[in-house]
Amino acid sequence: MDITTVPESGSKKTQIPLLRLLADRMEGMPPVQKRIGRYLLENPQAVVRMSISHLAEKTGAKSEASIVKFYRSLGFSGYHDFKVTLAGEIAGRAISGVDENSEITLDDDIGSLKKKIFQSGLRVLQKNMEVLDDGLIRRTVDLLLAAKRIILLGYGTSVVVAYDGFIKFSRLGLHCLYTTDSHVNALVLSELREGDLLFCVSSSGESKDVVIPVAGCKPRAVVVAMTGSADSPLGKLADVCLVVDSRETNYRTDAMVSRIAEIALMDTIFSGLVVSMGPEALDRLASSRQGLSYLKF
Repeated sequence: MDITTVPESGSKKTQIPLLRLLADRMEGMPPVQKRIGRYLLENPQAVVRMSISHLAEKTGAKSEASIVKFYRSLGFSGYHDFKVTLAGEIAGRAISGVDENSEITLDDDIGSLKKKIFQSGLRVLQKNMEVLDDGLIRRTVDLLLAAKRIILLGYGTSVVVAYDGFIKFSRLGLHCLYTTDSHVNALVLSELREGDLLFCVSSSGESKDVVIPVAGCKPRAVVVAMTGSADSPLGKLADVCLVVDSRETNYRTDAMVSRIAEIALMDTIFSGLVVSMGPEALDRLASSRQGLSYLKF
């Protein structure tokens, strides 16, 4: 079980589960922190998916600073660390899924794993197909077509989706830049050009290596975000926020299935570009296939 470490009166430390620690300390907390704590105890699954500002709003806290004071009083130095610990605790030994049919356990064989992963993916694809806003996807396509340069940002598990977009957009002849080197990205973003568009992929919307440089680019560049929450730091910066919902799975492994939905969304955007460009797009795709032909037997 995931636990938090709390100093005792001596030099030793005791490890206490977060929710139990919170319940023990509730009575001695100031009113605002007590309200936050009560909400957390009643809605732990929801809290692991909330940005700090969303949690402040839902609990009626005066500001994000109240949330900071709350998790620091429990021994955490950062909000992400606090959420990861909470997620691990409520997940127990399960590593994926929130219902009996999709929950992965250490006792599963390969057949069970395959079935549960594929079924989770199907559910997430179906849900996102129903809830993704067609108008926002259309606007994204229009912005990409109008951009003079497209700079894609994505790190960690988001690399797969961002790089997929880079390849697809480049095959259509769009001017794209992508690298996993944050230093190179910092150099590129320090010299923004008129007509630049930042296409940012971050499932959490909380990755500092994306959010911090993007914040410095506003309002000089258009920002499109593909993320898990419009209320996240990245979502709030975006001119267009494409929200990929992966709540079918728990916080610890939601990137596994959200990535499937993100790739499907990227394919939808790519197809929208092809349709909008018409015969020109088909010619460029044929040309790119021909250009790559010598690399295949």
